[in-house]
Amino acid sequence: MPRLLNTRRLFLGSKTRVSPCKGISLLLLATTCVLLMLQLKVQMDSRLSGLPTTNTAPAPRIFCIILCFEYRHNYAGIHVHRTWAKHCDHFVFVSDDVHHILEPVVFVDLHDNWHLLRAHLEYVHNYHFHQGDWFLYAHDDNFVVVENIREMIKPYSRDELIYFGCKMRDSNSLPYMYYKSGILFSAASLKRFVLEAMPNESLCSSQPRGDKATEELGLCLNNVGVIDGDSRDEWKGHRFLPFDSEIHLGSKLNESISEHKHFLDNSYYPVKDVSK
Repeated sequence: MPRLLNTRRLFLGSKTRVSPCKGISLLLLATTCVLLMLQLKVQMDSRLSGLPTTNTAPAPRIFCIILCFEYRHNYAGIHVHRTWAKHCDHFVFVSDDVHHILEPVVFVDLHDNWHLLRAHLEYVHNYHFHQGDWFLYAHDDNFVVVENIREMIKPYSRDELIYFGCKMRDSNSLPYMYYKSGILFSAASLKRFVLEAMPNESLCSSQPRGDKATEELGLCLNNVGVIDGDSRDEWKGHRFLPFDSEIHLGSKLNESISEHKHFLDNSYYPVKDVSK
């Protein structure tokens, strides 16, 4: 019977004998090549993992409602229009008079802050609700970093009954958002306020409230099941700040100033003194 395998030689497509040393060298070379290929694959996978994926959820749309008045159009409102308002997905100015650049929606014969707030939110719900997932109500003396708001609300849904701001306590220890710092509503909370709270006097009074407008807002929202969210960052720092940045970031709140004392006495969360 003929031999199928010559035990004295190893053939690699020819009759050349491969010595044991050469066989070991070839094996080491093959192993090295495999290791290099694996290393390149790991590096490529690492680079690809840092690239954005195509199936990520779209960024939440923020609709900004910016309150201004005729006497502030040219030295406050116009600068908001040129700066942070452009970072909102959509925005509208609301005022008591016309302006050729701001093009505000004009509300006349409304002199109480609570009546103004109700009218502004109802208008936006009725005519712009389809343009936003979240609705920011701010003043023309606020400066807003809109990108930071987008990051803050990533864990939340537009369908959650929640709103954010600089959380305070009223005289009955009920939470509300300070009027100086802006208020952010989810789409669901804005809808619930306009359709369920506003039409019902037993849930939400339409009587004048003056400077306590946002306290009344907090009561109305609480009565229809809207949660007052915690807007602080991971270090428990406040995101919605009521005063100038140098006061919060490099100075000290002065209790001899009535607005400072009111904030310190009624803040829902402890206020950190960064000057110490």
